[in-house]
Amino acid sequence: MAKTDVLYEKQDHIGIITLNRPEKMNAMTHEMLDLFENITKEIRRDDDIRVVILTGQGRYFCAGTDLSGDVPQAFETELRYMKSKDSTTAAFSQWLFTDIPKPVICAINGPAVGAGAEYPLQCDIRIAAQSAKWGEVFVRRGLIPDTGAGTYLLPHIVGISKACELCFSGEVIDADEMLRIGLVHQVVPDDQLMRAAIELAHRFLKAAPLAVQMTKQLLYMGLERTIEHHHEATRYCFQLAARTEDAVEGVKSFLEKRDPIWKNR
Repeated sequence: MAKTDVLYEKQDHIGIITLNRPEKMNAMTHEMLDLFENITKEIRRDDDIRVVILTGQGRYFCAGTDLSGDVPQAFETELRYMKSKDSTTAAFSQWLFTDIPKPVICAINGPAVGAGAEYPLQCDIRIAAQSAKWGEVFVRRGLIPDTGAGTYLLPHIVGISKACELCFSGEVIDADEMLRIGLVHQVVPDDQLMRAAIELAHRFLKAAPLAVQMTKQLLYMGLERTIEHHHEATRYCFQLAARTEDAVEGVKSFLEKRDPIWKNR
């Protein structure tokens, strides 16, 4: 496995992660998951990166886990990999992209199936190329959604009934159906996908970085907390945000009718 199997580049304040095994339909390996983990750690530490885009190289976004070769042996290897790490931090079970405290956009450039269908769910917003397809095909292989995103995040995105239909059938849907059910919020021609993702990222860059990060945290906390807990967390985060230099700049620039200059502090 080469380090080039997952690419990471910086463009302005945008970090772009690209699955780069087009000859293997960007099928995931354990080594690629380790690269994912290292890249996302770097992004968390890098205050200069304020928005992230995840995409794939070639015709596929991701064809799932690479099970080439001896299939029983591949499953044994996968199970050993999962057992070798703490259950709360294993890359298979950890939502690496949801855990990034910055907006993450998934630009689905082609078919995303199996494990490849899980990663877009971990992103905050999804844009699909017209040629994109998506499917939680696990039950057709006698398995279940491996990161848990399909059984936890998917119902919040498309509703419990539609999530049940998609997960129980293992059917693959096209980009237009993805848009119709709200799985993606935009479908664009294939050659315009990255431009659309970058344009969306620039919309987010206009906002105060710390305020965006705290808002993302609260949005996901709201999925699992009671209203009372959520109110307490909101009050705490608002007090933090109100004390930042960016909050002062936000109000000042509004009153002065000019664009704010964010300092990320």
